[in-house]
Amino acid sequence: MIPQHHHGLLSGDISRHWNPAYMEGTERWNEVIYAIDQHDRAWIDLDETPFWNDKVKRPYSFIDFPLVPKLTFYKKGIDEVEQQSPYAGLLCSLHYRSFLVGAKEPAAIEFSKQEKARQRRLMEQLNFFQAHKEDLLKFHFLMIQFCDDLSLYLCMQEPGTPKAEEFPWFKDGFPEMFPFTGGQKIIAEWLDSNQVSLRPFPLDSPAAVSVKVKEVKKENVHQWGIAKAYKDAEWKERTFTLV
Repeated sequence: MIPQHHHGLLSGDISRHWNPAYMEGTERWNEVIYAIDQHDRAWIDLDETPFWNDKVKRPYSFIDFPLVPKLTFYKKGIDEVEQQSPYAGLLCSLHYRSFLVGAKEPAAIEFSKQEKARQRRLMEQLNFFQAHKEDLLKFHFLMIQFCDDLSLYLCMQEPGTPKAEEFPWFKDGFPEMFPFTGGQKIIAEWLDSNQVSLRPFPLDSPAAVSVKVKEVKKENVHQWGIAKAYKDAEWKERTFTLV
């Protein structure tokens, strides 16, 4: 089990190794890294005690977690990021709102409306209603999406998973298209349980990144419940090298 914020910190770890030749808007780069690093801090309190999904007999994941409490904490997380950096808050707001495109639930529609208002306010505050600045914002938004996806790739499947058995979201490459890839998707593939290749390679050199995880035994869940089983499990660190 991996807390969402730990996955977010892994995303930030990846972004710190980005090839300088592929950076845009370097005067805001520290804020971009902060947004990537902290984009899932909304989950810190939610993940303190895991919730059990009795229908499928496993803990809720970020995919199936109930919508209303999730959106309540999404707003809290974006608020906290904005307090430290309005630009990072804008990026996180764009990122979370993108999850809800086409959503029909009233809570999702209301969340999207509120975040759209936040984005307008921050765009005005930052004087970002100019063509070249909007292009920069789009690139930085692409960065948060890609680093999020690559971190999910590392977290959501067993290290060393063969390409044919990968989670379907990532099997054919990541959806984010960067100018430096010449119209190609970046494709990740496990070389072994520690190394992951990226083609084309977006980082400045091979990079070691890590994430803290808990291995929670099912027999402990049955005996004590998910909350105690999770709390008592020891932290372990998984390290990957991106090549």
